[in-house]
Amino acid sequence: MAGEILHFFFKCTGRVPHFGEHFAGGEIRCMTTSNRKRVFGDKVAFKSLSCAPVNELGVVYLFGVLHETFDFKIESIQAGFPDCVARRRVGPNRWEEVKIEFEYESRSFISHGHDPKGVDVIVCWQHNWRNCPKEIEIIELSSQMGVAEQINTQIKTAKKLNAWQEFCQQKRLEGAGSFAEIAALWKKQKKQ
Repeated sequence: MAGEILHFFFKCTGRVPHFGEHFAGGEIRCMTTSNRKRVFGDKVAFKSLSCAPVNELGVVYLFGVLHETFDFKIESIQAGFPDCVARRRVGPNRWEEVKIEFEYESRSFISHGHDPKGVDVIVCWQHNWRNCPKEIEIIELSSQMGVAEQINTQIKTAKKLNAWQEFCQQKRLEGAGSFAEIAALWKKQKKQ
């Protein structure tokens, strides 16, 4: 909303507004206040993140930290839909484009008015969208943290695929389903 107001102001006046300035479309307000306390998630102590995400920005950050763990190469991240365009290897010298939307809760995808046909993957902290179309892959970060921590210790260099990445790649080539299904197969294999 604030971005839309700033854009509207600039479009109408041709100049950058000052905070607190009034105009026909509303008032420009500072996004931070000194009397508001920050809200933190549960302690996770994972890499540079000390607390679990409490909003979509936390999900974006955590995915940025973990994208290689999930075998993605990020091409772009933007404020518009979809939030991210990435690629993932599907074979030798073959990559597929993957459109990703970030949400704190997966059901927010609908309340934000997004078109399910415009996305391949939703990366969220909590998956709570019961009627999510089967075509959309869900990566629920809260349920994958333990796996991600184990996998992260295996990642040594970006040039060489680790065992997890090779496993994911092979399972996708074999037609395995979502990331959650591949992660379950990985856990099962590790227990044997």
